[in-house]
Amino acid sequence: MLSKRSLGTSFFLEIAVIMTAMLIAITIFISFFLSSYINKTTERTLRKEAEYIIHYYPNQEDFFKEFNTFNLKRIFDIEVAIRDKKNEPSIKRFEIDNNYYIRVSYPYPNSTKSIMLTKNITAQKDLIENIYLIMLIITIIGIIFILYYSSKLSSQLMKPLNKLTYKFSNMSESLLEPIKTNQLPYEFKKVGDSFNSLINKIKTSINYRKELYVGTAHELKTPLAVMRLKNQITLMKYKKDDKIRETLKQNIDSIDTLNNMIHNILEYGRAEGGQFEKPQRINIIRLIAKKAEEYELLAHSQNRDFIYSFETERFMITIQPLLFMQIFQNFIQNALRFTPEGGLVKILVHTDAKNFIVDIIDEGKGVDESENLFAPFKRSQDSVGAGLGLFLAQNAAESMGVIISLKNREDGEKGAVASIKFPFERFLHK
Repeated sequence: MLSKRSLGTSFFLEIAVIMTAMLIAITIFISFFLSSYINKTTERTLRKEAEYIIHYYPNQEDFFKEFNTFNLKRIFDIEVAIRDKKNEPSIKRFEIDNNYYIRVSYPYPNSTKSIMLTKNITAQKDLIENIYLIMLIITIIGIIFILYYSSKLSSQLMKPLNKLTYKFSNMSESLLEPIKTNQLPYEFKKVGDSFNSLINKIKTSINYRKELYVGTAHELKTPLAVMRLKNQITLMKYKKDDKIRETLKQNIDSIDTLNNMIHNILEYGRAEGGQFEKPQRINIIRLIAKKAEEYELLAHSQNRDFIYSFETERFMITIQPLLFMQIFQNFIQNALRFTPEGGLVKILVHTDAKNFIVDIIDEGKGVDESENLFAPFKRSQDSVGAGLGLFLAQNAAESMGVIISLKNREDGEKGAVASIKFPFERFLHK
């Protein structure tokens, strides 16, 4: 679940980071622009004032007769002074007693003197600092808003995505239910419709496959039954013990083998249908205990010991009972078949950090772990079946979402361990 959540969160986090970076860049640009604009405006004003004074009052005494320094400083906050040294036009900034000034020097034409205009820009400096402060506050508020809105938007958009993800992650051949698009936002309805169309195609394919298996098997059973009957009648009439009689017996054995394979194909078809069983919330310990009692009687009738042990008396889980029993019964039957007389078959039900586990332990010859034991028609030399049992068990396990395995015992004893694992992450959150 974390990965689903982090996927959407990381996407919106990237958007939030980009928007925050853009906001900071815009804020810095506006702040520097305003600061530069105010400073340039002040410099331009002083320069024009200097040009005005030089143009209209080329005689310095005339200027000071009309405008005294006190009035200029009081009205315009400008100090005007004449220097005897002629300088190039210049602008200077300096600080005196926590006051900030800007000074413009401008030379008189055809003279050795320069006029200096000095203006106190402390108020402008404070204004620029206040602008920086205001922009900083705006930026912080904007970042908070972006993060909050991105989080809310992520949460709102991820809700339908999480629903779809959960639906698909828990969907299998046995649970091909269409998505209720009326519960999705408008933007996701087309996605839901597309998936519903795909689900319908898959269901049609599965039903067709199931009908093909079952139909083919039924069609084969009738002619095989006729062939077997004719061979038996011929065998009963033919008393002479020679190659013909041996051939008839071989024909009957071959027909029986074919019938056994057809029976397994029919079982596969039934399993395909069983996959559409609705999951039920049951106490799986009680279900296993009930079946274990039945197999205990069967084991004793075959001169085999049978014990079962449960770590807990109650464990509620949501499963498809028929599919589970198909796996469970196959493992139990194999354990009884390969355990010699006087041997022991054990059922151990326990848990680890991530799974609810059912182990079926036998005392047979073990298995060849290098081979794919769950492949169709894969069987040991001692087996008389068609080799579809473990294949059907694997098929049922994939439909349920459980993990099955068949390995040799690790306790030093001869035999195999067939395990059925129910991951907590899948089965406890249904």
